[in-house]
Amino acid sequence: MVDLHDDPVELVDSRHETWVERYEAERSRVHDALKAAGLVDSLVRIEHVGSTAVPGLAAKDIVDLDVVVADGTVREAAAVLVDRLGGTRYDNHDGWNVVPRRDDGQRFNVHVFAESDDGWKVSVATRDVLRERDSLREEYGAVKRRLADETDDLGDYSRGKTDLVEALLEAARDGDYDHGFTVPESV
Repeated sequence: MVDLHDDPVELVDSRHETWVERYEAERSRVHDALKAAGLVDSLVRIEHVGSTAVPGLAAKDIVDLDVVVADGTVREAAAVLVDRLGGTRYDNHDGWNVVPRRDDGQRFNVHVFAESDDGWKVSVATRDVLRERDSLREEYGAVKRRLADETDDLGDYSRGKTDLVEALLEAARDGDYDHGFTVPESV
């Protein structure tokens, strides 16, 4: 069993190339599991999100994936991933389940979102801004390091980034990004 809240807030220097390779492998496993269960038609997209998806950004050594599925299929898709790949399913609400898991020593947080849920849009939009805007990436990295030094509480760490995430969303709305969706107004 992988406990979503059992990891220390410990940042490591960027291992972007390694994290991308691990994302690609997990992406294939997720796709294959959904296909084998007859759910591939409900799959909308799979995205590498979070700090491990941003070159040069320190991160917790946890690769985050957003698996976006058709509305009404979140729980079924998340259950399939647990059954076929292992992990623990956290049922947050109809539009979002999380499956934290480990594979070959790497921790993954597989976020299964309904297509209509804004959660995945926040992740993708902020990732894209952090990839493109050096000054915001540096500021975000500094905030993360400060918070990691101040707390071991994951909730406090996440809440401490909220104002900057809001600024990243504003930059995404104001910038020339082709996300393929409307960027949410807030987290």
